[in-house]
Amino acid sequence: MEKPQQTEQTRFEVEENSLTEQAAAWFLRIQQSDHNNAEQKTFEAWLAQSEAHRAEYQQYVRLWQNLDQLERKPQKKRHSTIVGIILIMVMFSALHWLVHYEEVIITAIGEREQINLADGTTIDINTNTKLRLALFGLTRKVTIEHGEALFKIGNERLRTFEVYAGNGTIRDIGTEFNVNLEKDKTTVAVLEGAVEISLDDLLFPSAIIQSGQQLSYSKHGLSDTLRADTGTVAAWRKNRLVFRDTPLSEVVQQINRYHIRPVRLVDTQLNTLRVSGEFNATDRDGLVRALKTLFPLQSSELDDMTVLHVEKQ
Repeated sequence: MEKPQQTEQTRFEVEENSLTEQAAAWFLRIQQSDHNNAEQKTFEAWLAQSEAHRAEYQQYVRLWQNLDQLERKPQKKRHSTIVGIILIMVMFSALHWLVHYEEVIITAIGEREQINLADGTTIDINTNTKLRLALFGLTRKVTIEHGEALFKIGNERLRTFEVYAGNGTIRDIGTEFNVNLEKDKTTVAVLEGAVEISLDDLLFPSAIIQSGQQLSYSKHGLSDTLRADTGTVAAWRKNRLVFRDTPLSEVVQQINRYHIRPVRLVDTQLNTLRVSGEFNATDRDGLVRALKTLFPLQSSELDDMTVLHVEKQ
């Protein structure tokens, strides 16, 4: 009988299970006082293989720390406590492949959605966004393929929460943060708490940004950390577009995120105009009228778009 072909998802799950089992085995071995130098060097080489190895191992370290904080009893009961912790960790490793949930969430142009997870985490998803939500073992992961989402993380601390966007990973450190992926640029703004950002290319150092800060990253590296206007960052949840001395070309780009019929600039000189103000994201006609009021512009309606151009004298 011909052996069934292994699907991409199956291969992914096998790799994750194997990595989880390796991390559990290494953690249990390193906790034992009789491990030797050769084993230590092998362990360090395993950690150095990839960021995924280090992240998986850190999950067990955090689990140990959280469980260990619960135990403050006399030394004679310590042995049973360690045995209990080991049994719990082995259970997590063995059941890793059973506790797996994955969902793809897509919002259309002009549509928003909110996801509420059982741990209290809420994910507000902006217009024209595609993300993948995966819950398995000690990990909660969201992959943003394009678009924007705002994350408010629940109180559960035993499982890490990670967001993959573009060429980087955002790790929650107990927080509320916004992630916007446009083309090859990802912008992260923290409303509360802090996040750690690391790129796939390990040549770039990771960065931690705190409440009221933001930065962007791409394949070229991380930007400088800037002050975040948190009211502007989260305004989209109230259907508001807020611009602060923003180039007109970027304003038009933002309008087109929310409406199927696009607006186009035909005169390159218009790109230098700057816009400041707050607008209703759902009122396309009102947005166009506002731009014509602010600047000497005219609009023309074509079959599939609205064109903005310099007003004729």
